[in-house]
Amino acid sequence: MNNPSIPRLSNQSIPVSQLPLTMREGQMFHGHIKQLYPGQMAEVQIGGQKLMAKLEVPMKAGDAYYFQVKSVTPELQIQVVSGPLQATEGQAKQITNLIDSMQIPKSPEMVTVLNHFLKERLPVSKDILLKAADLLKTVPPSVQSDALDSIRKLVELKLPLNEFDFQSLLGVEKKEGLHDGLTALRNVLLTDKDIPTQSKEKILATIGDASRITFSAAEKALVSGAVLKLLDESMPREERFQVLQMLKSSGIMPPSTTLANLQTVMDTNMAERVAGAGQMKELIQNDPVLQQSTKLQLIGLLEEIELNRSVETRNYQAGEQAGKIMRLVAEHIQSMPFTDEESSAIFKLVLPDDARARIPELYRTVEQSPLPVAKELMQGAQTVVEQAIDGKVIKEVMQSLFRSLGFNYEAGLLSGNQDIAKTMDMLKPQLVALLHDSAVSPALRDAAETIIARMNGSIIQSGDTGVNQQIVMQLPLEFLGKRVDATIQWNGRKKADGKIDADFARILFYLELESIDKTVVDMQVQNRIVAITVFNENVQLREIGGLLQLKLRDGLESVDYRLSGVTFKQFEAEGNRETKKRNDWMSEQGGVDFRI
Repeated sequence: MNNPSIPRLSNQSIPVSQLPLTMREGQMFHGHIKQLYPGQMAEVQIGGQKLMAKLEVPMKAGDAYYFQVKSVTPELQIQVVSGPLQATEGQAKQITNLIDSMQIPKSPEMVTVLNHFLKERLPVSKDILLKAADLLKTVPPSVQSDALDSIRKLVELKLPLNEFDFQSLLGVEKKEGLHDGLTALRNVLLTDKDIPTQSKEKILATIGDASRITFSAAEKALVSGAVLKLLDESMPREERFQVLQMLKSSGIMPPSTTLANLQTVMDTNMAERVAGAGQMKELIQNDPVLQQSTKLQLIGLLEEIELNRSVETRNYQAGEQAGKIMRLVAEHIQSMPFTDEESSAIFKLVLPDDARARIPELYRTVEQSPLPVAKELMQGAQTVVEQAIDGKVIKEVMQSLFRSLGFNYEAGLLSGNQDIAKTMDMLKPQLVALLHDSAVSPALRDAAETIIARMNGSIIQSGDTGVNQQIVMQLPLEFLGKRVDATIQWNGRKKADGKIDADFARILFYLELESIDKTVVDMQVQNRIVAITVFNENVQLREIGGLLQLKLRDGLESVDYRLSGVTFKQFEAEGNRETKKRNDWMSEQGGVDFRI
């Protein structure tokens, strides 16, 4: 992802010549002797900057050399690696002389690595260069730039230059998604006969849960839509019968249910959960998930039911009461005023455990049905979710997915705030435990290591330097059956109290969207003023995006931010087509368009 028209959150965006000159032991650099002083001290010019250093051997003013830092305390001492160099020698000749002086193989990869190390002022040793060149040989030329950035990060963090850590970082640099890796892991698990059945089923269930997190809202909307159709006596009887059959076949309703005994069955089911509206109000009031405003709304609805019962007739049928409660719950799920956790809590009040567990089966049943009423239900559920997708929903989806995958479960264990039982329900710790099993096949081991490496890569790329902080996340999102691998890079700073300063930040969203293809959103926040640049190849996006800016402005103002403007650019606007091809950074997965 090194196209010059696309921003990157790293010091790569700052010219090296403008960075403060900080020397480290082992660092190699090209410099000129400008002035000699007594005691073998000399003024050395490196690019546009000068420094004082103690020379290991006498040298001649005006000559150029490749130096290596021998020590930095109590004074800077440097030693000659190659030179003196003639001004007429080209850089290629100088690099060749340097390679000969260090007695390392002269391969294209070595030349590339050495050039990169010198440019980035990285510590150099013969062992590091050999390992870096070997790693560079493992990647195609199209990702060489990303590979060099990964190697640089490993050297800066003083991590081993091994294949595992290298691939961990490279996947993040290339903006590869996790969807393909999770699919490959699932396929290997399904065919592996050596792993214990219990372990296999638990990992498969966790992978399934991770991929289904964003399905839950659609599934609940589908159930509520089906219930509303079933209870609507103004609907054609044939359609109500078809909906009932789908509810029965998926296990939501008992097999003995008919349209004639529907109210009785609903009453029986609800009687197992509550003894009436009074008890249900108590359950709602004591629920730890529901927000207070939601509790008041539901309790008000139940009180209305109680009032209707008292004025209608003393012979008010319990089944009719159950139907009204179900209808009210379904209507409010359809309007999506609640978070996913809240809607789950509401369903828990009105549906038995075994029925709630079969909701995904209903979704599959309706999705595969050729009946017009099934297609209508699916469209209705999708519309409900599409209208409800906003910043809050996306945030909850990302948080749930991050927890389910267990990206940084180690941090929770170290802090002592992590429940061990809940930890082992996460994917990453399950895969770590799997790798300790000697019976694991090579194919399964490779698939598990790939996922762990990719998760570690995001953590390694993230960094905390005290005041400044960078966070990198890669999440396999899924909305209404459409997959999108999202990479999010956030740069910000901390306030004096150690908390994140929400007034200043820069966030990059790398997305592959189904309708508008590869998209990068660069969001910069200065003093709570937000400037957004959208990179995309589609020239019509400017006109389409303009229609959404008012909504974006209102949304930002609702959380005390102000929009300064939105700019649209094409990827190749500052580069060229070949650069774009060389850095084709997104996977080929489908996606869903987000309203930014």
